[in-house]
Amino acid sequence: MSENPNESWLNSFLSVGKIVTREQHVRFEHIAGVFTGLALLLALISVQLPFGQAMDKKVVYPFVIVVGFFCIVWFLIIPRRFTGLAKNLIHTVLVTLYVAFLIYTNPTMGQNLIVLYYVIAVAAAVAMPTFFSLTITILVIILIYTEWFLAGATSAGFTSTIIYTTGLLIVVFYTRSLAGEAAYARKKEEEVHLEKEKTLSKLKDEYIFIISHKLKQPTSAIKGYTDEIIKEYSQNLDSESKETLEFIKTNDERLEKLLDDLLDISQIEKGIMRINLTDVSLSPVISEVLSNLFLDAQSKKISLLERGDLNTAVKADSDRLKEVLMNLVGNAIKYTPDGGKVTIEVKKEELAAKLFISDSGIGISPQDQKYLFEKFFRAENEKTKAIKGNGLGLFITKQLVEKMGGEVGVSSEFGRGSTFFFTLPRYRW
Repeated sequence: MSENPNESWLNSFLSVGKIVTREQHVRFEHIAGVFTGLALLLALISVQLPFGQAMDKKVVYPFVIVVGFFCIVWFLIIPRRFTGLAKNLIHTVLVTLYVAFLIYTNPTMGQNLIVLYYVIAVAAAVAMPTFFSLTITILVIILIYTEWFLAGATSAGFTSTIIYTTGLLIVVFYTRSLAGEAAYARKKEEEVHLEKEKTLSKLKDEYIFIISHKLKQPTSAIKGYTDEIIKEYSQNLDSESKETLEFIKTNDERLEKLLDDLLDISQIEKGIMRINLTDVSLSPVISEVLSNLFLDAQSKKISLLERGDLNTAVKADSDRLKEVLMNLVGNAIKYTPDGGKVTIEVKKEELAAKLFISDSGIGISPQDQKYLFEKFFRAENEKTKAIKGNGLGLFITKQLVEKMGGEVGVSSEFGRGSTFFFTLPRYRW
């Protein structure tokens, strides 16, 4: 918004009710229904009290019945899909006309009922765009002058009418100004909060990137030294020392994978991840991934199978494609019980290749499938408690596939295995 206070005030005044969600319209409609019902109840009570004896009951009772029936139809029977600004405007116009009818048929109570016009105009001023609010205000003014004319057009009545309409304009103008200022202040607070969130998010991303990058070097060194010790001195070590070294190596690999994932997420969220698309033949990539995961599968006696149109070439980043397959096949092995099988299948489509990674594992519930590709989400149940993971692999997988021009999804039944699939654009054949 402009820094000019007058211009800011005018913008806020004109913007009231301009952006209203369907949920807000539903709430407005609900409030209108409640207060219309209370107004009808008040009318029934008023005719029973001493000051209401002058009211024509032959008019009030049918009026209450007709308006009550209208409210039942309008608020309860007409489908909710028609809820919106147009419906609220129509309702406001009809209520205004009902009030005019009530005032006209009860001249002795007319001055007391004028306040209902103020309520209607104020409600429109705080909930509707400028044009619609102005329309309701003009309609009310026209009805006030019409009632003065029908009452005999006396000079005393004209003075009262001018006071009523002037007061109405002041109240509407003042109410809308307050609503606009409140909306303006709320928007400024949201902007400040959003700016703080962006700053904190940027600092967090920078922190994660720096920490992950700095930790990569010592983890690589630990891995190198551990491999060297196992290779050169394993024959001189007892079984307990070997187990310790294997434990160090395993946890170092887990830490290195976590750091890689954090670096990937940092690059994705900062928008600096590079994707180099080239023509990539799927067969050697799949073979390399299965070879890297062979020992993991063998330790659980899981069969690794590949089939389909393996010689298909796709437009992809070779390293990122390997990362995607390592994540999906690695998860399939991790969540498949001993003796199961994991299959990679490639199918040619007209413009894309579709890869399926299927397992005979524990499966995923429909509730968990909704959040499966969200950051840090892990399905929590009795079967997954003992399986280690950080909840980042599938989030990264989805981001990488989409950056390479594809889509990713899952089909699973709890207790009966899962099939993850993703598409990539075919290259030339």
